[in-house]
Amino acid sequence: MLNQQAKVAILWHGNHEARNNATAENNKFSKIFEEFQHYNVTAVPAVYNDEFVDEVRQHLRQVDGVLVWVNPIEGGSNRSILDNMLRDVASSGVFVSTHPDVILKLGTKEVLYQTREMEWGGDIHLYKTIHELREHLPVRLANGASRVLKQNRGNGGNGVWRVEFIEGNAIEGQDPMVRVLHAMRNSLEAQMPLSEFFSQCEAYFEGSGQMIDQPFYSPEPNGMVRCYMSQNEVVGFGHQYVTALLRSEHDSEPLQPQPRIYHPESKPEFQALKVKMESEWIPHLQSLLGLETEDLPIIWDADFLYGPKSASGEDSYILCEINVSSVHPFPDSAVSKLVQRAATRIKNTKGIN
Repeated sequence: MLNQQAKVAILWHGNHEARNNATAENNKFSKIFEEFQHYNVTAVPAVYNDEFVDEVRQHLRQVDGVLVWVNPIEGGSNRSILDNMLRDVASSGVFVSTHPDVILKLGTKEVLYQTREMEWGGDIHLYKTIHELREHLPVRLANGASRVLKQNRGNGGNGVWRVEFIEGNAIEGQDPMVRVLHAMRNSLEAQMPLSEFFSQCEAYFEGSGQMIDQPFYSPEPNGMVRCYMSQNEVVGFGHQYVTALLRSEHDSEPLQPQPRIYHPESKPEFQALKVKMESEWIPHLQSLLGLETEDLPIIWDADFLYGPKSASGEDSYILCEINVSSVHPFPDSAVSKLVQRAATRIKNTKGIN
């Protein structure tokens, strides 16, 4: 296969009309399509929908690699059909990033629990059933703390809740009142009996669903840092003053998200985090999850809030989430790195120059 030009598919979610009309230029991944040309790799669009999964399967069997951008919940559907198709395609020798099995290890909220002993971790718990949630959450709310509950697979704040007892509402009450706030955009704080909140959470445990419970850390005043990686290399940063899970001063007006500002990996303010990620945290994460470097996603990110400063004045970081399934947008600095790594992996796998 020497001197043969490699072919990679860029896959995202859409309908049949979008699939028929897709080109390398008329979508949000156009810079990636363009960058692949520098590596003698042909990039082709592959719009996906469960309704025509077999059509996409046949398409992907004719390429050497596929880069996938589909959220855990897209258009009201989960990724189960897509992931089974991607496993099938990967078994035939096509390079898939991110492989569904890697997403299950790295791209769900359970990774917060699995890495709770790492420097970025903390008082984090895993509820595998609604019964565990009913039993243990009241105890963890008893000291008046706010907790954050997260469904295992979700995006856009869907299934992420801040919850606390209303002041003066003792745990001894048979059905204490709680104050809850959903992280989805335009959500308003609500008050309800704890039993009602539990009922709302039942859907998150359907199938193999579960929930993560971690302390609430305020994003004020320093905001949130998103660290972008291509496999084991930091390729950029994003900084945002997040408003999700913050109470509005005006109950009738939900807080609106602030824009994320993107920076290259060389941004001086984030060099300590870059060093931590590349030299300590990513290797430790790989060891815990059993992931080789070549298995890590071509593009992924981790969200951090600032923790308390150390005795020497250094920043500490609290991991909020790792995103794997559909990381976009990202800094321009990441494009060349992710394309280079994808092109190299595809060519090495296929024996193509």
